[in-house]
Amino acid sequence: MRVVEEPDHNNQYEVRGDDGNIYGPESDATIRRWCFEKRLNAQSVIRRVGETDWRPVSTYEEFKIPTSATNVPFSPPVKPPGVIFWYRIYCAFTGVFFGLLVILFLYLISIPGMEENMSASEYVEFQITSIIMIAVGIPCVIFYFACAFMTHRGWHWILGLVSIGLGMTGCCLPACIPLLIFWIKPETKSWLNRNE
Repeated sequence: MRVVEEPDHNNQYEVRGDDGNIYGPESDATIRRWCFEKRLNAQSVIRRVGETDWRPVSTYEEFKIPTSATNVPFSPPVKPPGVIFWYRIYCAFTGVFFGLLVILFLYLISIPGMEENMSASEYVEFQITSIIMIAVGIPCVIFYFACAFMTHRGWHWILGLVSIGLGMTGCCLPACIPLLIFWIKPETKSWLNRNE
């Protein structure tokens, strides 16, 4: 019998921003990084996942923040990193590309007398190819246009990784390599609220 391990919430924290919103849960490494980046200070309030009381960061010994640290309010990342703009362009372009392919094959399959210009086996292959391209193209159009309008959610980082990975299997490889490099950077993960 396999034992399912409970997630360790001792190293997971929630942050209450000055805007009143709660961010997280975030790992202790993320909290340390935010303190280093001056997004959190000694007076910023956090709590361990599962606890109800909010406490200043300086009261947690694991972060070693002096209580005299400058009071800089916590500000969630507002401006998206540059890779988000280029990622949206990539997704929109890929969605348009698949959309044009679907339109092309719908047009080709609807041309009257097409079978007269081909042998019987060529026409069957053409029909099968057209059906496959339409069946694959329509979900790809929806997927890539949905990816182009993503917001700051942790699972959108995974969605982006999948969409970039799919692009690497085709002609978009040269564009996908720099996208992937910038996608895995900490500022992109932070903007998308991706826990470490």
